[in-house]
Amino acid sequence: MTKILVLYHKDAPIVKSDLFEPIRIGAALSGSDADWAKDMPSDNTGDNISALNPTYNELTAIYWAWKHYAKLGDPEHIGIAHYRRFFIFENRKNAYYEQKAIDEKFFDTIKLGKFNEEVFIEHDFVAPMPNVRKSVFDNYCSAHHKDDIELALEIIKNSQPDMYEAAKKYVANKAAFFYNMFVLSRDDFFCYCDFVFGVLKEFTEKTEHPTERLFISEVLTGIFFFHLIAEGKKPLLLPVLFIGGKPSFKQCVAMMKNNFKDNTSGFLFKIKPLIVYFVPNFILLKRKHKTVSLEKVIDAAK
Repeated sequence: MTKILVLYHKDAPIVKSDLFEPIRIGAALSGSDADWAKDMPSDNTGDNISALNPTYNELTAIYWAWKHYAKLGDPEHIGIAHYRRFFIFENRKNAYYEQKAIDEKFFDTIKLGKFNEEVFIEHDFVAPMPNVRKSVFDNYCSAHHKDDIELALEIIKNSQPDMYEAAKKYVANKAAFFYNMFVLSRDDFFCYCDFVFGVLKEFTEKTEHPTERLFISEVLTGIFFFHLIAEGKKPLLLPVLFIGGKPSFKQCVAMMKNNFKDNTSGFLFKIKPLIVYFVPNFILLKRKHKTVSLEKVIDAAK
């Protein structure tokens, strides 16, 4: 059995099926009386870090799943999607696609019927098709803080040395994995959580930017993918469908103001809403479409 958690922090069309299980995140901060979430599990029960959602984001659901795995039915494989980001379950040329809203043909759009347990006969895990960057390290330094990625690498070197070779290779390569989306086996998921939350515990104690969102977690996820590949495990790289359109100018200004007010990201990410607004959509999509072949990802990781 495979279970993909669909993460919700606000009211949005609920995607639920035998494969998809919706879960509310950040529930500790928004009360328990949300009608839209009354029939879904929340990340604020039992052992949880729900209150850390402003910085940990989707990781609060991942942590909850790790600590409450049996409540999900003890699936052989577990995955992560977002209320507005989903895997498309077929090979495509581009890494990224957009659709304005979820409609009655949504499951057909993401080719849900093509996904079954036989996928794991030839593949060991599922990851998003990576985007192309000059390097993961340079991209992170441009968008966030150089000292943070250097800190994460130092923590890995000292506390998780078995992951350090994968870390060095990943940050130096051009294939960048975003969104913290995946489908992993039960054992690999538990190893992933041990790695990511082990690094983040020390990272959050030492970073000079403690109020900012943990975008470094995306780097850690990519490192873990490289580690799996170096072990000989084969990934299935799938495109991602984004639900939503470009916000209005007024919405972009409001988002940018909130970014500066909350101080939850580096400068470039703070002004990203305006960048997205003024850059023509075909240019943005061209950058998001571009990917790295599976063969090159494997070569970079080994």
